[in-house]
Amino acid sequence: MWQRQRLIFAIVIISFCHNLAEAYRIFSINSSPSRSHVIVQEALAKELARRGHHVTMVTPFSTAPTLENYREITVPISDEGTSKNCMMTRFVNDQSFWTALKNFPAMSAVFNNAVNDTLNHPTVKRILNEEKFDLIIAPVMVDFILGLTQLLDAPAVVVCPNSVFGYINDLVGNPSPIATVPSIMMGLSSPMKFTDRVFNLAGWVLETTIGWYITRSSEPYYYSNFPSDKFHPYDAARKNVSLLLVNQHFSKASPRPYVPAVVEVGGLQVKSKPDPLPNDLQEWMDGAEHGVIFFSLGTNIKSSSLPQETLDAVLNTLKKLKQRVIWKWDSHDMPNKPSNVLLRKWLPQDDILAHKNVRLFITHGGLGGVAEAQYHGIPMVGIPFFGDQRGNLLQVKKAGWAVMLEFADLTEQTFTEAIKEVLENSSYTSMVKKLSVLYRDRPMTAMDTAVFWTEYVIRHKGARHMRYSGMDLNFFQLNLLDVWAALGAIVLVIYVAVRIFKFSCRRKRRLKVKRR
Repeated sequence: MWQRQRLIFAIVIISFCHNLAEAYRIFSINSSPSRSHVIVQEALAKELARRGHHVTMVTPFSTAPTLENYREITVPISDEGTSKNCMMTRFVNDQSFWTALKNFPAMSAVFNNAVNDTLNHPTVKRILNEEKFDLIIAPVMVDFILGLTQLLDAPAVVVCPNSVFGYINDLVGNPSPIATVPSIMMGLSSPMKFTDRVFNLAGWVLETTIGWYITRSSEPYYYSNFPSDKFHPYDAARKNVSLLLVNQHFSKASPRPYVPAVVEVGGLQVKSKPDPLPNDLQEWMDGAEHGVIFFSLGTNIKSSSLPQETLDAVLNTLKKLKQRVIWKWDSHDMPNKPSNVLLRKWLPQDDILAHKNVRLFITHGGLGGVAEAQYHGIPMVGIPFFGDQRGNLLQVKKAGWAVMLEFADLTEQTFTEAIKEVLENSSYTSMVKKLSVLYRDRPMTAMDTAVFWTEYVIRHKGARHMRYSGMDLNFFQLNLLDVWAALGAIVLVIYVAVRIFKFSCRRKRRLKVKRR
């Protein structure tokens, strides 16, 4: 009996020591003013903590976590960063392409300044100077943060909350053939016709230009935080990425090639088991005899900034519906609020979409919301504003489970027609239910996949064997321009030699003729 107890005790001790050996120290940082971008990375960080790793999460948004191994450092966005809200108001009033381009430099500056302020926050600086970490988890939009890989002597995993585009592909050398991979700027899908490929080329040029601007505007911030006399050059640091986790899945986008360092984890923030809803929200949804419509324009657009004419059109439509409506509304009250509308400043979107009574999701078309809607099988009415939203909605519209309505065309009539089309035409719900099955059918969940590859990178000290060799080639080498130039030179030399030889032979023949 005593021997058996000793054996059990030994097994417990060995198991405990094994768990300790597998517990890593992880530094996750995301200073994006866009909360939807932080949510995806935050979900991974918290799950890593649940699995025994010691995680430090630096974020602008406090979530009051209760996880034992999870330390949250909240660094609020500065007053300058809140100017983003003004830009979002501009997008509400003008969704033109030129408005988006004109505002992009200011948006980029907001992101850069937010990360710079965070890196120089006293608490963050102390942690970075005094503590050791096995891994860095970083966002995509501000790559000068990758100087931390040398400062902490740790590999980096980058979490991309959206589809990959040129600037992000460059981090790991991921190929993006223009003829087959639709640009997220254009809203195209494969296979592409000739005219589609023409537009896709324009999208590639635009992505390349935006990527160039992002890197060049980030470079001064890099050398400010990571001086050139102590750290690697900026271009080298931004390519020091071991793994890129992309919040995308081939079942809801055009299939495309990836290098080993890119892993699709579409729906990373979606919970396999929804969290309980607040009691009042649960009761409101449970008591919806005709179902619930969830209305959210995301974390960037303020619904209260809608033009009064548009707001009136929306309210007049909603009050005529027999369904109950849950609306993410950013102020305390709403004038002339219909009795069937419930307002909240912040809502657990994934948990709401998982409720059995939800019939429709009215959304701006952010990739996170689209992923959650597909996972839970909820059809959509989409109203895009900027970025990849139009492209996302064009794809799901083409797939047959959404109606897209341009904001400039939003009136009481068009909004009513769009909602009725989705609610009364069962094909939308039927299609998204089928696609939900495809989206869920994976060997591992998105979170299990992300955790496995994150731990894999740590176990293998950055997993350099996954690095694509094209990362170390310049433009001329990668496109074989140097090889073609060499071959051309050889052909030219041979051609010249042949011409000289022929000329020489003709000249000899002429000399012989003259001697005769």
